[in-house]
Amino acid sequence: MKKLILLLAAFGLVVAACGGSNVSAATVNGTEITVGEVESLINVEDSTIPKDQFAQFLGFLIQWEIIAQAAEEEFGITVSEDEISAEADNIFAQAATPGETREDFVATRGVTEEFLLRVAEQGVINNALREIFIADVPEPTEDQVEAEFQIAALNFANVCASHILVETEEEAKTVLARLADGEDFAALAQELSIDTGSGANGGDLGCAAPSRYVEEFAQALMIAPVGEVYETPVQSQFGYHIILVSERTDPDPEEMPTVEEIVAFLKDQAVGEQINAWFLDKVAQAEVTVDESFGTWQPLPQPQVIPPAP
Repeated sequence: MKKLILLLAAFGLVVAACGGSNVSAATVNGTEITVGEVESLINVEDSTIPKDQFAQFLGFLIQWEIIAQAAEEEFGITVSEDEISAEADNIFAQAATPGETREDFVATRGVTEEFLLRVAEQGVINNALREIFIADVPEPTEDQVEAEFQIAALNFANVCASHILVETEEEAKTVLARLADGEDFAALAQELSIDTGSGANGGDLGCAAPSRYVEEFAQALMIAPVGEVYETPVQSQFGYHIILVSERTDPDPEEMPTVEEIVAFLKDQAVGEQINAWFLDKVAQAEVTVDESFGTWQPLPQPQVIPPAP
């Protein structure tokens, strides 16, 4: 559902029309997609539709037709008009801004009610596919659940820290030795840190959720002692960090996800990956033809219609 809403929201553009037509633009396993069907998705403003925009919408219709055909053939999934209408209402309710009418909702995104209904149809099919695929998804392991908890903790914790960033491990050890001899952390950061932004401020990074930083640094922020220099240099893609955590607030347990929520998230993620793999397999198998005047079908790695040359 979220992906479909994002797809709809992405069309904050105004495209023009090139006149409805029953001329065939493409076929999917023998099923025809006409120029008029493509045009019916686009909010008409002028007399022509740019080739790249027409190819983009044609690509959507081809993908949607592949999914609908495969879902019905393999799993017997069919969609009623009532289901489509209800799903379209749901998308509008979730994505519309306060006071926005249905007409404005589609028009301001450069699309039509027909586009919304097509997206809704795919939403219904996707929900049905998820119910089928989730039956074969294994329960996440304890390690997987724990790893996800750690990721969540990085989002909900708050850490105030400083660092000195150097290029090599040897330089990092030298900095630690100088700190052990009593030199000032902020002064050394100003002198040595290759992170010029924080270095000018004595290495101060301010206070933030650890998830703001690269993984190695974020994990270290969660285990470094508070008020003392962390004795282990932390390597990341940027170099070696000497870390000083001045304050750390652990996540509020009430904000953290429950085990059940983590399990549901991991299973939902696994189902999404399976459906995507299933779809790409169906795309590879589909017999798709596109009238060369409208572009060229590219099934992989990203299914799309490549517009014709200008």
